[in-house]
Amino acid sequence: MRLADPLDQATGLRRLFAADSAFRAVGILGPDARSNARVTAGLGLALGRRGGQALILDEAVAPHNVGSLLGILTRYTLLDVVRVGHLAQAVHPAGQGVDLVSAQDGISALARMDEQEALSLADGLRTQGEAPQWLLLNSAPRSGQSLSATADVRVLVLPRGKSRLAEAYTVMKSAHTVWPGSVWLVVVEGVESAAGEPLFATLRETAQRFLGIQIGYLGALPRQREGAHPILAATDAIGYTQARAHVAGGSAGRSLEMGIMAERLANLPVGEALEFEQYWQRMWLYCRMTAEADMKRVQDVRWSGKQG
Repeated sequence: MRLADPLDQATGLRRLFAADSAFRAVGILGPDARSNARVTAGLGLALGRRGGQALILDEAVAPHNVGSLLGILTRYTLLDVVRVGHLAQAVHPAGQGVDLVSAQDGISALARMDEQEALSLADGLRTQGEAPQWLLLNSAPRSGQSLSATADVRVLVLPRGKSRLAEAYTVMKSAHTVWPGSVWLVVVEGVESAAGEPLFATLRETAQRFLGIQIGYLGALPRQREGAHPILAATDAIGYTQARAHVAGGSAGRSLEMGIMAERLANLPVGEALEFEQYWQRMWLYCRMTAEADMKRVQDVRWSGKQG
């Protein structure tokens, strides 16, 4: 079921005369903040190089977030946009068709808006009138609640080592409980492909047995090479492991390898697609429901205390 169309004439005209929407939201989740940031930044750059405009909403906090990894000082957050309207200063170009917005207070910020304010914010995030084709939501580990939970496509970042499997499964279960997704993909971070596949297989069996969901393998992300730029290392590694599954001998160039990885994300069937503004409506509704549920829990605790 599609969300209600926003009551905005300009947006309606854009939809009437525009081609079919190619917008896709991807939530990046996992138990380790540094791993999540590395994968988010790598995917953003790979998609940007593919020719798509990507917007990253960074819910993690410094120093282990996307902004710190990219060397971007994010002075304003989404909550600052709500309070004092610093939208222009909150959007940071990261190069290669990627923009970054700090959203560590994203749920609180959207919960304070009414629907039209949320839609106006989405409209303001357009680049030269065009909505980004990709929205990457970098989740804050162990936050319990995250904007990334609203994405139909989720990338679970599994840190190396069997000891992290339980943590990764807990993150997956929490997000699935909040908002069941259509597609789950796994990146094993910090290992070569041969070591990553057995870890993925264990997680896949557990997810199927206890949650009843199927997960796919996006690839492994080896440790950063000495002297390599962290973002280039991340995108090269993701693209390389994905390309090996499609190109004989893994001999394709890095650009082609990253393009194959991005192409797989772009071609995933996820059911009925939402447009950019409609997805912001979804996030806004989720934030309002989350805030109302939190308020009810507080009231229930106070009521129980008084009765005691």
